[in-house]
Amino acid sequence: MTLTQLKYFQTICKYNNITRASAELHISQPSLSSAVKELEQEFGVALFNRRSRGLELTPEGQYFLEETNKLLTQAEHLADHMKQLGNDNHTVSLGLPAMSGSLVFADLLQALYARSPGTHIQVMENGSLANRTKVLDNTLDAAIITRNSPLSSGYGHVALRHVDICLYVAASNPLASKDRLSIEDLNRLPLAMLPEDTFLNDCIRQFYHDKGLTLNVVVRTNQLATIQQLVANNTVASFLLDHVLEESSDIIKLTVPELPPTEIDLIWKAGHQISPHLRNLIAAARCI
Repeated sequence: MTLTQLKYFQTICKYNNITRASAELHISQPSLSSAVKELEQEFGVALFNRRSRGLELTPEGQYFLEETNKLLTQAEHLADHMKQLGNDNHTVSLGLPAMSGSLVFADLLQALYARSPGTHIQVMENGSLANRTKVLDNTLDAAIITRNSPLSSGYGHVALRHVDICLYVAASNPLASKDRLSIEDLNRLPLAMLPEDTFLNDCIRQFYHDKGLTLNVVVRTNQLATIQQLVANNTVASFLLDHVLEESSDIIKLTVPELPPTEIDLIWKAGHQISPHLRNLIAAARCI
C-alpha cells in the first residue's frame, strides 16, 4: 500500500467512476484499475461492487475510504511540518521531463542563480503526467510540465514557453519532400515515442484515436539522442516539441495539421506553504 495508491482510491471514490477520476488525475484508466486491484489483492477484500451505473463501495471499501482520508490528511500535515522544519534547507525538488526540460531548464536555472545563488535544485526525471501527481502528493516541490488544456485549481503555475508539436523524419523519408502532410500520411507510420507517463504520448495517442488512425510505436525511450539517431537513419519518425531536435542534412521537421499548440509551465501545489527557495524559483520562472 502506497500513498499514491491511496490518492488514486480516494479520487475514484469521489466520482464512483474511473473515467472521471482518470481525467482529474491525468492517469490512464488501466493504471487506476490496476491500483485498485493491487489493493484488493493485498488485503484480500473487495473494495468496490461493479454496477452498470458505476462503482459502489463495499462495506470494507467504505471503511477503507474513511481511514484513507485520515491517512492522506495526516501525510499532508506531516509533509507541511517537515518542510517548515527544513526552511533553511536550500534545496528545491523539481520534476523535469526530458523533452520540455531540454527547452527551458537551462534558462530557468540561469535566472534562478542570478537572483538566488544559494538555492539548489534536486532534479527528479519524470514525465509531465507523473509530475502532476507528484506535485499534488508533495513528493515534488515543483515541476515542469507540458499541457494543451487548462490546469485544475489545485496548481499554481507560470507559463514558460508556447511550442508546437512537430514530426521529425529522415531527409530520405518520402514524407520529407511533401509540402504538407495529410492525416493519412500518419497512419501506421513507424514511430519512436516517449514513455507512457509523458504528456506527448497521451496527446499523440488521443490524436490518433480521434482521427481513426493506427498508432505504430516501434520503440519507447526518453533518450533524445537515441531518437535522433533512429530518425536520422530512417528507422522511425518521431513526434517531438519544436526545437527539441535540430534540423540537419539528415533530419527534417514537418508541421502536422490539426495538432493543438502546447504550453510548457512551471507548476506547484496551490494553497500550500511555499518555502523561500521555491518562491525564488517561481520568481525566476516569471523572468524567462
